[in-house]
Amino acid sequence: MDADNLGSRSALADLFDLRGKAALVTAAGQGMGRGIAHRLAEAGANVIVSHKRLDDAQRVAEEIRSRGGCGIAVETDVAVLDHIDRTVRAGMDEFGAIDILVNVAGGIYPRTAFLETTPELYSAAMARNIDGAYFMSQRVARTMAAANRPGRIVNIASTAAFRPDFELSAYNIAKSGVLALTTSLCSELAVHRILVNAVVPGPIRTTNTAPNYDKPQVQRVVADKVPLGHPGTPDDIANAVLFCASPASGFMTGASIVIDGGYMWTRGF
Repeated sequence: MDADNLGSRSALADLFDLRGKAALVTAAGQGMGRGIAHRLAEAGANVIVSHKRLDDAQRVAEEIRSRGGCGIAVETDVAVLDHIDRTVRAGMDEFGAIDILVNVAGGIYPRTAFLETTPELYSAAMARNIDGAYFMSQRVARTMAAANRPGRIVNIASTAAFRPDFELSAYNIAKSGVLALTTSLCSELAVHRILVNAVVPGPIRTTNTAPNYDKPQVQRVVADKVPLGHPGTPDDIANAVLFCASPASGFMTGASIVIDGGYMWTRGF
């Protein structure tokens, strides 16, 4: 291989090089969050593995360390402001800065008709899916701005923001809010060189969702409604997040990348 090709390969690798960066990933103890944490660690980032259950966070942090990376575990319920503050402090104390934030934490609730949705259920859906992302972004962005360091915020939304899931009205609204958060922050934080983008998953098979996707009736629906014929994987989402977090996306902010196998472009629910 000639020297020019070697140089091109080196330059290409640099576009996805996160060495020397610290990344905070919420809900990183399982599923998409775990996949994202591993991918960022593979790119060289030091990872703050934030999860509601400490044992899950510790397991993923140990996985990262066993593969030669650097990861620390922090117990975080993103619905609790004190937890958000202590998570940011832990990252700052360990690494001196947080360069990348990935807001993964969220989740659906049992399907409930709009007419039966209680204030408690509504509030819980908002706390898990949008409030946590809002205040975690605020706390982390403050550290970036105070240190005059460029940064990246990546919000995990859902195709439910565009194509609402049936009997999940509060969840749909919250995920729409994640997109509004992304576009709102992109303009406010650009002056601080903080880029804010969203990744929008469609049907994704994780450890938690696998039992559902293993049902023959669900497989038939997926085959009918997803043009690629199958659900995605956490790696599919992690690859998009890596792009958003890396130098490769240096002129992109306020954008939403949909990873859904074409699901949004099929008809019906």
